[in-house]
Amino acid sequence: MSQLRRFGRIALAALAFASPASAVTISNLGVSDASTSVFDDSGPVGSVAQSGTSVAANGASGFALQYGAVLGADTGGAGGGSFTETLAGSFTITFEVTEAAGAAWLVSVDVVRSGALTIVSDGSGWAEVTLGQLSVVHAGAGALVGSLDLAAVGTLTNAATAGESPDQAFLQSASALLGGVGTGAAQLVTLSFAFTASVTTVDRPGGQVQGDEGALRMGMDGALLSFTADDYPGAGSRSLAGDGILVSAAAAPVTVPEPGAEILLALGLIGLGWAERQRRRR
Repeated sequence: MSQLRRFGRIALAALAFASPASAVTISNLGVSDASTSVFDDSGPVGSVAQSGTSVAANGASGFALQYGAVLGADTGGAGGGSFTETLAGSFTITFEVTEAAGAAWLVSVDVVRSGALTIVSDGSGWAEVTLGQLSVVHAGAGALVGSLDLAAVGTLTNAATAGESPDQAFLQSASALLGGVGTGAAQLVTLSFAFTASVTTVDRPGGQVQGDEGALRMGMDGALLSFTADDYPGAGSRSLAGDGILVSAAAAPVTVPEPGAEILLALGLIGLGWAERQRRRR
């Protein structure tokens, strides 16, 4: 465990002892999607880059939601050549935390990213699909201890294996704690999510101007005609409900006070600041 994370947990532990336990509530959930939106099903190139969000649960103790996305491209016919479609995934979650003035609050946050990179060989060419890192930035009330970022999945290609239709599933997860001190009024929390993905479809030299289908399947089915790489259940028998970026948050219990809480809190916060300065110097 890094020094920053270790001191951060000390600080949150101190917050847990800072005041009597109370009943934290979560409210006013908001989700905004600013991702790329493309749908082109005409001419020699077909491509799609779309996304959407849905809320599965929402209450005073927490929420659960899904961000689904699909990215796909294929060339076929004269003038197709090579083509790349990209998806700039970007969505923001806002919610409010309310706790009594001076009372500590904790919210646990979990992120899961699930789906598949899929290629369907349907021509003389090849394709590649790439999914990058998921970055999550916290702003507003409280302090986030732990990281919700997820590593890049990487690239799937059949460039060296003509005629094959590979499929690469992925399942990633991260958890963190968000902690703060109540003011008696609602405190706004913002979590911003961002990632990039791309699909390239290429005709081989001397081919018939027809690259293979490539798709990122992440909880959404595209609607391109004569295109199967993005289908559900498709390769691997995937589930629309199970794929995507799944985000959940829940109010976590806070331990009752003990003597010396103020000292623990001060030491933890001082250590957190020191560790952050050391990290920035590297």
